Amino acid sequence: MQTTKIPYALCAYSLPHTLGYLPTKQGEPNPQPKTLRLLLDAADEFALSGVEFSLASVVSSFDGKQLPTSGVEAEILEEIRERSLTLIADYGCILDHEAEHLTAYLQTAAQAGARTVRATLSHILCGDRRGLKGGWESYFKALVKRLQEVLPVAEQLGITLAVENHQDVTSADLIALFTESGQSSAFGVTLDTGNPLAVGEDPVEFTQRIAPIIRHLHLKDYTLHYAPEGYRLVRCAAGEGVIDFPAILAIVLSNGHSILPAIEIAAQSTRTIPILEQTWWDHFPADHFRHLFPALRLLWAKGAEQSLPYSSPWEQGADSETVVNEEWQIVRRSAAYFANIAPQ
Repeated sequence: MQTTKIPYALCAYSLPHTLGYLPTKQGEPNPQPKTLRLLLDAADEFALSGVEFSLASVVSSFDGKQLPTSGVEAEILEEIRERSLTLIADYGCILDHEAEHLTAYLQTAAQAGARTVRATLSHILCGDRRGLKGGWESYFKALVKRLQEVLPVAEQLGITLAVENHQDVTSADLIALFTESGQSSAFGVTLDTGNPLAVGEDPVEFTQRIAPIIRHLHLKDYTLHYAPEGYRLVRCAAGEGVIDFPAILAIVLSNGHSILPAIEIAAQSTRTIPILEQTWWDHFPADHFRHLFPALRLLWAKGAEQSLPYSSPWEQGADSETVVNEEWQIVRRSAAYFANIAPQ
């Protein structure tokens, strides 16, 4: 008897050490990294409808490095079709290469059967723009220019280029990117449900503000912890943190676009958001501060005390086998959570 699939995908970055994207804290690579076939098997095991991974021979790791991979074999793409899985293709930062690199990738994604390409806008984390050379305004203009260069190609290919709020952009930034790049039908946002907290915004309100331009979804949870600098975002299984997934899914899945949300587990490293440091705020518009209050209400309602432990086994220096087991435990609990709230 065939199992009915639930309308979610599984993102490869949920298993970074398992798949060889991330070494242990001591810098030791996984001695037995798994291939992407494991991701397909996991999607079948959890009765998911799709998978998300990079088609490139080099992928970005969570620690900012570029890691060579064996690439994606034609057999894997054929298996995706045979298993009736939807493919979402990951791209790195849109300014890391010339425009031709991204347009070539869009063509590769279209040939592989993907209709959505998720990309990032920068390498900023924790909303911390202080180290950005040239400042945010100049960087934003470069983003607009790049989008204007590549979106016509995406339109011709029938591909959505869905840029992620990767702990760097506000809801206002994303709306401005859509408007200033020409309001292309190929422009979209990959909403990462946990990342609004990295720029001091409440996840549900962030979702409401950008709802019409959301074209993909990363379902990621965090626990919130008080910190001397502001607060910490700590990885956890879906449903065990502070993100209101039912509210976000209700908003996104009624925005008129066909969207297959992807389960993504947060990075192994804890993210500390320094909202109590004035210089952090100096790199945002003055009126951005008004969005902070709903996020603070969430912190006051669900924040854990500074004294409570929060480090993952990876952060504590665990060996490869322990890290792999922990990654799978979190993925399994997350898949079980979303199976229980799958749209009918």
